[in-house]
Amino acid sequence: MPAGEVAGWRARLAAAAFVAGWELARRLPEAVVFAGANLGGWLAWYSSPGLRAGITRNLARVVPAGDLERCARDAFGSYARYWVESFRSTDLSREDLDRRTTTAGFEHLDRALTEGKGVIVLLAHHGSWDVAARWAEDHGYHMAAVAEVLEPRRLFERFVRLRESIGLEIVPLAGRHRGMRLARVLAANHLVGLLSDRDLGGSGMVVPLFGDAAALPRGPVVLSQRTGAPIVPITMLQRPGRRWHLQVLPPVDVRGEAIESGVQRVAKALEELIRLAPEQWHAFSPVFLSDESDRPERS
Repeated sequence: MPAGEVAGWRARLAAAAFVAGWELARRLPEAVVFAGANLGGWLAWYSSPGLRAGITRNLARVVPAGDLERCARDAFGSYARYWVESFRSTDLSREDLDRRTTTAGFEHLDRALTEGKGVIVLLAHHGSWDVAARWAEDHGYHMAAVAEVLEPRRLFERFVRLRESIGLEIVPLAGRHRGMRLARVLAANHLVGLLSDRDLGGSGMVVPLFGDAAALPRGPVVLSQRTGAPIVPITMLQRPGRRWHLQVLPPVDVRGEAIESGVQRVAKALEELIRLAPEQWHAFSPVFLSDESDRPERS
């Protein structure tokens, strides 16, 4: 069998296993599922040296050396919990979600929305952002989110259906007229969520992040300047006992600034957001240029 066909079969088998785990996570009792997630995170930490090295390198810029191993190990558990919570997000009742969630800083978001230009929600791969989207939709904050297109395509479409079922509008990262769609959402005074701690599009700007050079997307700054929408950082922190805390940080106003200085301000906001709970930063892929020797130089 040609190598391409072998890779295709492997991808399909991995997707099928992923979907099976997804359905199992929805149907088993909550306590069993989350105990399994904790175990899975622990096993992944010990059996995945490549991922362990990657998350450790990234977190070394964020936490003291004495906390690094614990923080990196906890990131595996946090990431496993994130997936379980995503899979089960449609099954939570609003009452149950409200009972488990505390909030702070919503005066920043509500004040920004009074401008009538929508809000760009600055997100990182941090905490439980799918549950945050579910909470937002339940409380009248409609959001469109840009999502990376996954392979195989059927798995991506399943994720889209999951997120749309909780009210999110999904805009593919590689989709045509993406900017126009996001501008329409903002013009209706809604939210646009942008995961901005990784340069998925490949055209990011190199700026300092935690004291080291990283390529971050220009999208939040460019969109803010084109539409006049303010940028507001938000994260949904995981708390013990399968609870959450939804934290809104003060707005980042980059309107009228040069693109580079705007991206630098976004980087500072991401640092503040990630430092709230470094072990919940799911940064298993390279973030910093010094960790990517084969990455081309960008400006």
